[in-house]
Amino acid sequence: MQQFPFGVVIHGGAGDLARYSTTNRLSEAEVFLSQLVDSLYTSLDQGASALDVVTQAATALEDSGLFHAGKGSSPTSAGYVELDASIMEGNTLRAGSVAAVREVRNPILAARHVMESTNHVLMVGAEADALARNAGLETVDTSWFSPCDVSAGAWQVPDNSSTGTVGAVALDVKGNLCAATSTGGTLYKRAGRVGDSPIIGAGTYARNTVAAVSCTGVGEYFIRESAAYQVCSRVQLLGENILAASGYVMSQIDKLGGSGGMIAIDSRGAFAMPYSTTGMYRAARNSVGNRIVACL
Repeated sequence: MQQFPFGVVIHGGAGDLARYSTTNRLSEAEVFLSQLVDSLYTSLDQGASALDVVTQAATALEDSGLFHAGKGSSPTSAGYVELDASIMEGNTLRAGSVAAVREVRNPILAARHVMESTNHVLMVGAEADALARNAGLETVDTSWFSPCDVSAGAWQVPDNSSTGTVGAVALDVKGNLCAATSTGGTLYKRAGRVGDSPIIGAGTYARNTVAAVSCTGVGEYFIRESAAYQVCSRVQLLGENILAASGYVMSQIDKLGGSGGMIAIDSRGAFAMPYSTTGMYRAARNSVGNRIVACL
């Protein structure tokens, strides 16, 4: 059986990471991302599916408490956490997502359950929480969450640049592409607000033989640009390479007044990690020898 090039890219969000310059958060995040990307690469090398690898990645990022997703999420304007996530596999274009869930420990697992065990793509709010509970997924109460800015000692009054999302894209040895994205949203976001992370085509998209994309930033702008889908379309229809396609979409988001970043990997294992903020937590490794771990 033919073995394809393979690789994995992960991110922990783009934003004003300079606010962590007087803390150890950047070095702590780099150590975490470095270990995680190597573990994910090893799984791919041993034949793991891209779907399992992006699930593993997003779950680890959610549980780390280092990023504005999962454990590290901050409360909304109403004082409670609302979480969003999505996942998509490029072979059959199956996808699943959840939005505004409050009890699920790992929203990415709930999104995958929606994809694999229902006829739906997007479930929201209390019914999404109930679906996850009934599926046996682990739930938590408010005491489990620990906003990452507080724990890092860099808490500030947030603005539109204070965003956070985690994500992963992978290409496995069978040529399958997958993408996953999870978020707690912008800091102190308005209760009920949903950004691009659970929106297939905006924050997450994957198509075999083309690319897989996960976005981070001010989601309203990524939704307006159909950012993740547009990257894949430019690769597929215009023949652009992954660097050019993702860079162009980020430039269009900038023109709208938005900011953020994205990670992408194509069917040959080439990857891109453009961002327009002061930094983006990111790591990548592929089978042709490229490896990057960085924050700024």
